Amino acid sequence: MAYDIFISYRRKGAGAGVAGELQSKLENLGYKVFLDVDKIGSGQFPDQIKHAIEECKDFLLVLSPGTLDRCVDEEDWVRREITMAMEFGKNIVGVGLQGFVMPEAEALPAPLQSLTTRQVFVWTHEYRAASFEKIAENLVSTKMKKKKNRQTMFFVLPVLLVLALVVVLLLPKKPAEEKVSIEEPKKEEVNLYVETQKFDFHANKAKKLLQTLPDANTFKKDFVLLVSNRKHFEQLMEGLAECDSALMLKGKYGNQIVDTYGVEATKKSLLELRQSYFDAIISDIDTMIKEGGAMFATQDLEMAKILALPEDKSLLDSKEAVIRPN
Repeated sequence: MAYDIFISYRRKGAGAGVAGELQSKLENLGYKVFLDVDKIGSGQFPDQIKHAIEECKDFLLVLSPGTLDRCVDEEDWVRREITMAMEFGKNIVGVGLQGFVMPEAEALPAPLQSLTTRQVFVWTHEYRAASFEKIAENLVSTKMKKKKNRQTMFFVLPVLLVLALVVVLLLPKKPAEEKVSIEEPKKEEVNLYVETQKFDFHANKAKKLLQTLPDANTFKKDFVLLVSNRKHFEQLMEGLAECDSALMLKGKYGNQIVDTYGVEATKKSLLELRQSYFDAIISDIDTMIKEGGAMFATQDLEMAKILALPEDKSLLDSKEAVIRPN
């Protein structure tokens, strides 16, 4: 039996339930789906898995929180399934459950690092139908099915057109009435799927940037070392910009976009971290000025400028007037 779709998942946690639901929905649409819980027979487990992946067109990877953690083990089944799918050149479609965050490429084993460049579709309980529609639209099996339907229509459509023409010719003709046509203004078409993907990209990037930053206590302990490296401040401000981009889309489309990343919480954490960094730097500048070493506060001033918000401008101008007098 040749399968259209192979579903890979962790049996522990929410992944098993979502995998079963995906199988049911796909089979109701006529696809042949391999799910190990009910497709494994008495043969060798590795051979059956390998044959199923080799036969399928699409490889659905259900990503619940922690799914990829055990993939450091070369004997891990999920890792082996993903590796086989890559080797056979299958269409790999990620299904990200609530709370899942894709690790950085360097945190994954070398064979799996390309996963970070692949599309992961968010699956939410409240919007299962919309989530499933996105996933199905990106399956090779779906595209092949649509192509087959189009081929069928190619032969059926001429027949329908002839029948329609016969009906029109047989209907009694009415005198033509003069009508004034008024064109309605065209509404701007919105591709909600594309907009949701933009939101997910900005929200996920902001969350990852937050995770790379030293917390307030670490910053205070290693103040000199961290101030000498401006990348932390640039990443922090970049994270805030990504949050703003995501929130702009959320504000525009409201509940049509589901926030599984907690963008508002991420922005709040970034703002609190920015304030702690900024306050520590200003305090150091004040200490240098007080002790007569204003000339040595130049680097601190440059770092503070990176972190500055519009409301901080007057404060920085006053510090610069002391550090760099005319």
